[in-house]
Amino acid sequence: MAFDFSKLSAGGTIGRITDPARLFDALPDKADGYGYLRAVQKDVLDAWSARRTERDIVVKTNTGGGKTIVGLLMLQCCLNERTGPALYLSPTPDLAKRVRAEARNLGIATVDDPASSKFLRGEAICVTTMNVLINGKTRFGLTVPGSRHQPVMVGAVVVDDAHAALAMTEENTRLRIPRDHSAYVPLLELFEDDLRAQSPHQFLDIQDQDPSAVLAVPFWAWQDKQEGVLQILHPERSSPAFEWSWPLISDILPWCQAVVTADDIEIMPPCPPIEKIPSFAQARRRIYLTATLADDSVLVTHFDADKDSIATSIFPDSAADLGDRLILAPEELNPDISHDDVRAMAASIAQNCNVVVLVPSKRQAALWTSEATLIVSKADDISGAVERLTAGHVGLVVIINRYDGIDLPDEACRLLIIDNLPLAYGGFERREALALRDTEAMVTRQLQRLEQGMGRGVRSRDDRCAILLLGPRLTQLLARPEIADRLSEATRAQLELSRQVARDLEGTDLTGLRAVITQVINDDRGFRLASREALIGVTYSPASVSATATHLRAAYNSAIGHRASDAAEQAKAAVDAARDGGDAPLAGWLGETHAAYLNAVDTVAAQQALTEAALLNNAVLRPRAGLEYRRISPPSPQAHQASAYLVDKYATGHDLIVGLDALMDDIDWDRTRTDAAEAALADLGAHLGFSAQQPERHFGIGSDVLWAAGNRTYVVIEAKTGAQAPRIWKKDINQLSGSVNWCQREYGSDAMVIPVLVHPTHVVEHSGTPPRDTRIISEPKLKALKHAIRRFARAIALDDKYRTPGAVEPQLAALDLSASALITTYTQLAYREPASA
Repeated sequence: MAFDFSKLSAGGTIGRITDPARLFDALPDKADGYGYLRAVQKDVLDAWSARRTERDIVVKTNTGGGKTIVGLLMLQCCLNERTGPALYLSPTPDLAKRVRAEARNLGIATVDDPASSKFLRGEAICVTTMNVLINGKTRFGLTVPGSRHQPVMVGAVVVDDAHAALAMTEENTRLRIPRDHSAYVPLLELFEDDLRAQSPHQFLDIQDQDPSAVLAVPFWAWQDKQEGVLQILHPERSSPAFEWSWPLISDILPWCQAVVTADDIEIMPPCPPIEKIPSFAQARRRIYLTATLADDSVLVTHFDADKDSIATSIFPDSAADLGDRLILAPEELNPDISHDDVRAMAASIAQNCNVVVLVPSKRQAALWTSEATLIVSKADDISGAVERLTAGHVGLVVIINRYDGIDLPDEACRLLIIDNLPLAYGGFERREALALRDTEAMVTRQLQRLEQGMGRGVRSRDDRCAILLLGPRLTQLLARPEIADRLSEATRAQLELSRQVARDLEGTDLTGLRAVITQVINDDRGFRLASREALIGVTYSPASVSATATHLRAAYNSAIGHRASDAAEQAKAAVDAARDGGDAPLAGWLGETHAAYLNAVDTVAAQQALTEAALLNNAVLRPRAGLEYRRISPPSPQAHQASAYLVDKYATGHDLIVGLDALMDDIDWDRTRTDAAEAALADLGAHLGFSAQQPERHFGIGSDVLWAAGNRTYVVIEAKTGAQAPRIWKKDINQLSGSVNWCQREYGSDAMVIPVLVHPTHVVEHSGTPPRDTRIISEPKLKALKHAIRRFARAIALDDKYRTPGAVEPQLAALDLSASALITTYTQLAYREPASA
């Protein structure tokens, strides 16, 4: 008969251990390979143990640093000291499954059901996803009348991959009303006059189902017409489009923002209403695990986290425990290496090892169709692809718009290609992207997404991966000298190593690029040594919490607490903080939020605040009385103005090349990015030495783009880069005619006005009447213009010629980019088809 050793146990002593490192040592059922904690894990656990009673704590460790074990031990210690129930939140069901498997290896009990009695009694950790917790039908319960579930009071919560959780929280707390929903048209009609007042052209584009059109409902109209909004929305509250978000926003609708696109109407609160979910909002301990969250401010705005605790994050003494990465941008090494070249090389490499390509859109993915073994975009398909990659050789896999929440360890990915930055798809994001274009706030956000993406390919200290970054905008972002402070220390060190390699490879051809990638894939000892040495002494960056975030969350909390005056004051403080930080466009953008809160207190003051915001950022809502049009001043001699502009914008000739390449990339025949194309056309005019603006965007009148070319000559440009028709329709020509008439009125009858339409074809349908001498930048003409601009950039970048007007002028002339030659060379006369056609 076997001896019963259990009778010698101290009767639950292990269940009373509250020190996480001691608990790990004492766990009796750990699987093989779980003998010791890593040093980085013990550092973090010891630091947390001393601060465990704080409500909000950020824990930063590199990918592969054992965050899952750390989070599980923290929660088990909370249960052991009776601070339960305990909840572990993963970004995806697949990752939640892995957490439960890790818990089994530790011998820690978990469940996946929030209704489980073991979870509710504090006998097991509930491991689930952020999507399960945050939604209008959450099984964890809501603090709203009629909630189907009694709120579950949780003692401790771990949020894994906090950066992914933030995005999910934002998405799950907005209401999307699709165009085919019965509430869409009534809402559009309710605000038709208000939307037309903002932009008649954009409103017509929305009616015509132009996918690029986006308009915000003015906050004063939204607040004034709340009764009408409720009459439309309330009857739909149980429809599939509403049931998952309506309970979260229904009683804070006046404070929400509404944006209309051709695809849907989005309604979103200024901050996620996390207060409606007591399981999270009232948890005594909230622990955020992250590897790449450089800016912790969003934890304050999205989760109402305590700013003082967040400002002192926990991290190991060393950040050197990161896998080996070589990060290269082929277009930076050699502008002659094309996208086609990289695709062909990647396909060849994929014959022997797994290559993963992250792209922002189906349109970008289509470029990889011939090379790809698999292209996936839906969550289930992505999970299936990752499983196949992890199990063995697949080839080249393209993943659409997923830059986080996936693990590609070891042989699952030896070459990771990030083909362009993620795009803004929703109405809110598109408005914000336009308003904050190239600002410090947007650069920080883009870098965070990029760092998340680059982290997919190395998931442990012993992992390795070559990373290629494609796309002019991505190359330009990485080339900015000030980006270093916004990346983690470890990524910064690896990027500096990669730059040393890039300097030696500068000018190399595809053969040289492939050779160095092969060295990384084959685990070259020299690369390993250089990578490890680069990380020696690397530590974690201190936490960053902006004053704007703190004030914005305080403003929202005051508003929902029926303290409108306090809300307006806090929002104004956020504007002042952005202005004091030197980010005027961000201050203007936040000024719209300030005006919205102020409108509930003083409608006149709100319009004044909005007018002031528009002076800082012309992408905000136009005030009720409109904005007075500001004429653009005549340019100085073209070469002088171009040189002055370029010197102010670019520190080096290399930066100039990258910047103009990115600009040309934005002027593309893409239905979803016409806003970017219009902004780029205006920027192009400035680069070439013209005075330029976007009158329709900024003032609600006039053309998409206006160039003042000197000698009282004005180029009126209407951009139809999203057009797919074989003809130029009458409505587009009429729009150009109206803009020409506007320009003539504004600048005088003696002004020389040149009408230009950017459209794939130069043929006008017979019912349309183009203005006299209408010129078209057609598809072949745009291609020629882009080629000339790229040649111009490289010519004046050489030896920094762009700094000297005398050196810029002959290049403008040689490439037909002077004011007199550009229109003749890079446009063609419109042709009106005969009536019989």
